[in-house]
Amino acid sequence: MENNTKKNNFSLEVSVDLKESIKEQGWPEIAAYVFSRSGRLIDKKLLSKDKSQISTVKFKIKAQYENLIVKIGPEIKELKDIQRLKKYQPIVKRVELKEDTILKIEILKPFWICWLKAPYHVTGSVMKQKPGDDAPICVGEVDIYDVDIRCCILRLPDIIIEQIRDSIIDIILDPPPIEIEKIPPHLIHWDDDDYCGTGPGRPFPKPRDIAERLQGLPHEWAFAKSRPQAIKNARNKMDGILEAMPLTQKREFLNTEAVEAINVSQIIYSNTPQFKNLLVEKFQSFRFWLCWYPWIYWLWWPYCGYSLEKLGTAELQPDGSFSDTVWLSVCRRDTPDLWFLVKQEINGIERVIYARYPVPCNTYWNHPDGKPVTLIVTDPKAVACYQPGPGIAEAYIMPMGIYEDEWYQVDNAHIKALCVPANPLPHGCGLYNGTDPYGTRLDIRMQLHDDLRTLLPPNNGVRYYRWSYRRHGTTAWYHIDTPIIHRYLTKIAPGKYVIDSEKLGPNSPVGTENNLFMIPDPNKSWLDNRNDLAFAIWHTAIWDGSKYIPQVQDGKYDLRLEVFDKNGNKLNPAGAGFKYVLPAAAMGPVDDSLFVEPDGSLILHIHIDNKDTVSSIKSVALNGNKAGDCQFLEYQDEFSDSVGIEYAAYHPTSTHNFIHHYNLTIRRGISGYAIGSPVSKFNETTPVVPWTIHSIDVDDLLGPYEQCAFGVWLHTYPRTRDGHSRIRAYESSDMSAFAIVKKGS
Repeated sequence: MENNTKKNNFSLEVSVDLKESIKEQGWPEIAAYVFSRSGRLIDKKLLSKDKSQISTVKFKIKAQYENLIVKIGPEIKELKDIQRLKKYQPIVKRVELKEDTILKIEILKPFWICWLKAPYHVTGSVMKQKPGDDAPICVGEVDIYDVDIRCCILRLPDIIIEQIRDSIIDIILDPPPIEIEKIPPHLIHWDDDDYCGTGPGRPFPKPRDIAERLQGLPHEWAFAKSRPQAIKNARNKMDGILEAMPLTQKREFLNTEAVEAINVSQIIYSNTPQFKNLLVEKFQSFRFWLCWYPWIYWLWWPYCGYSLEKLGTAELQPDGSFSDTVWLSVCRRDTPDLWFLVKQEINGIERVIYARYPVPCNTYWNHPDGKPVTLIVTDPKAVACYQPGPGIAEAYIMPMGIYEDEWYQVDNAHIKALCVPANPLPHGCGLYNGTDPYGTRLDIRMQLHDDLRTLLPPNNGVRYYRWSYRRHGTTAWYHIDTPIIHRYLTKIAPGKYVIDSEKLGPNSPVGTENNLFMIPDPNKSWLDNRNDLAFAIWHTAIWDGSKYIPQVQDGKYDLRLEVFDKNGNKLNPAGAGFKYVLPAAAMGPVDDSLFVEPDGSLILHIHIDNKDTVSSIKSVALNGNKAGDCQFLEYQDEFSDSVGIEYAAYHPTSTHNFIHHYNLTIRRGISGYAIGSPVSKFNETTPVVPWTIHSIDVDDLLGPYEQCAFGVWLHTYPRTRDGHSRIRAYESSDMSAFAIVKKGS
């Protein structure tokens, strides 16, 4: 009996014969792709040659897919990038699948030769920018992209091309007063975002928009504000200069390089299509002007739509290095233009920690094979790894400082004499640069020798440390017992790393001692982020959600460092085989002749102050007559009448004035126009600033108006530091307003 059961699956056999291929040339890494009629990828199989230079693969196809498209081309490893296949001009065949089918494809050499690939090596390192030496980023991935700027330049309107050319002519005639080659590329960032052509473009800027943007640039770019107006006359000005030049001087000028490998004549005498092609071919030479001069950048960038092709992904190594070999078509004529993106998993969430925008201005153009790159990460959340320096034979313990401030920057941080509470400390003792106190959270950092844990037979070692504090003049010590947890990188499988952690303390009891902290094991790959570098965290004030609540009184404090063996016995450096040392400068010899207390501890000094600064506007008066609650001032003669603003700006301490500076600013009307220069005072030395009157004539306030309203803003800036910067929470502001009207009007 005949079986009429419908077959559910068909077999599709694809046989590929690469004509004229020879063994020495190699077999390209190619694949057979099967697509549905609508263009959806059904399956992909790699083609491997047999002895006869023919490769055959078989596909099982479900019955509903009867009309298929088969493509033969280079292998695309990540199927999400399958659209890249068309870039390689694959061989395309249509198949009507009614039964098991064999598809034989012969491909001539001119069609397959470009599928052969040559290796291109990408290597470099990723570092986190930190004070002193940068630290390596040792966990994460680096995505490597090839940038194509051609489509961006070709789509620029002719009028923009001409404005760019005239802008460059203007720069040749009148070079701006700034050396662009000395500007670090990662500091150039004229926009908050980057348009890569994958979504709706931003609106094209009008000349007025560019002028407004230029007005908002920092003061060092003040020269840029007038550049757009000069563009209109640049060509006429150049023509006039050339006409006045003697022939030999003119020839020499035109043959001068404007940028690398581009003469002045190529810019001046090119028509619009020629200059557009010049930008395409030499973008890497022009990019200094196009990217680093904002009045030119804002001309072309909103129109740009470059393309990115992902070449590969490299895994970061423990020393922050990465490398990857990508394969490029042997027919490719240009060297890759590389752009990088670095990702790292932080607290279980993948985060981009490095991506320099705009892409065309941060690309490594025509980058040589194997030349290392260094990517500098500025993301504060990026996790870096600690890399120990070269070994030093003699064991040491070096307290480094408070967060990023080192002890040599703190006045009389260490006094080489017995620390007796009854002996007063010098006036500036414990102040950063002799002027700034410390407050809020203070991270105490140390540098420790690798051999500390193995000192003292029988291997008792220097295993623990402890920091304590007392207000100078008192005798009772208080242990700093905030828990300290350091993270480290560990390998769990070949090429697989995880971040683990270890609690250093407090440990209680160890022998008869409490609140001891472990010396970290030098054989672990410790990370290098804020909490990972703190050996003690002293909360002199705690944030309650709205303000800092002091935890200790203000004043001068003694800090004590003690060390212990594994049984909790206190150690003296002389008997334990190590030295205390302190940094004496950013570079140069350390101070290794410190005074050690009889019990083996080291004493340092620091000044704590957690007071807010004070700003207060008391009154506004006309000729000494204070205004009422609504602040209306009636003047008679604008040239003889004056307004006095009574205010106070100070730091409320009786022994020092920890205010760095303050500003008093008066602004007119809705425009906020500043009247004159702000009153700004720096480095006040008196303990309290009394009530002060700032006077200004009525005519200076009103300007062209007969009457107007004004705002007054007073802001104080503290000196108190946390080891990184001055504490913004201790700033203070006060505001007031008044109106000036003509009497009788």
